[in-house]
Amino acid sequence: MRISLAQPNISIARLYLIILLLLFTSAILIDKGDDVLWINGHHSPWLDLFFRTITNLGDGAIFVPIIILALFIRFRYAIIGLIASIAHGLIVSLFKHVFFPGMERPKNFLHNDLLYFVPGVEVHGTNSFPSGHTATAFCAALFLAFITRNKVIGTFTLLLAFLVGYSRIYLAQHFLVDVAAGAIIGCFTTYIVWQIMELSNTPTWMNRRLTISRLKVQRVRFKV
Repeated sequence: MRISLAQPNISIARLYLIILLLLFTSAILIDKGDDVLWINGHHSPWLDLFFRTITNLGDGAIFVPIIILALFIRFRYAIIGLIASIAHGLIVSLFKHVFFPGMERPKNFLHNDLLYFVPGVEVHGTNSFPSGHTATAFCAALFLAFITRNKVIGTFTLLLAFLVGYSRIYLAQHFLVDVAAGAIIGCFTTYIVWQIMELSNTPTWMNRRLTISRLKVQRVRFKV
């Protein structure tokens, strides 16, 4: 049995597409550097703490609990999450180190006297394009939106992903164009992997899910 992409998921995908278009358009219209100076310039102690914390949602390790969660919904979803997490990371690395190697970040692009550096945050100087944290955040956000098939959750994860992207500019790690590219890569990867898996003939076991009772049985067998 194969479950096709449900209508709520299409609705969520459209919402994400609107945000991606807004980010892309803004990145084109706003001069590089002005975005960082404005966002980074509006800082405060509580914003420092907030964005220094929320930016961690863009770490690749965030996929570990997400994939574990997916196992309790469908094994196929866990596989999609694993493939998407690996694929978007490879794409980001390809852009950073092959297509746009050594591209300057705000620290090297702008005069440091114009920037505010959040205490306790290591600010990098190169490999700016695209933002890996933003790519991971949007990849994970759209994936969660798809597997839960809930518009409220999808909107909430989109908000978190957006805040991760914003944090990268606030922390003077990236420009808006880096964030927009990262968001596009993250969403594009999740959507393509999802569609490929949905259209392919998958084994029956992929539509099963992990249950607590099954875990208990395996635990008893292990003890025996």
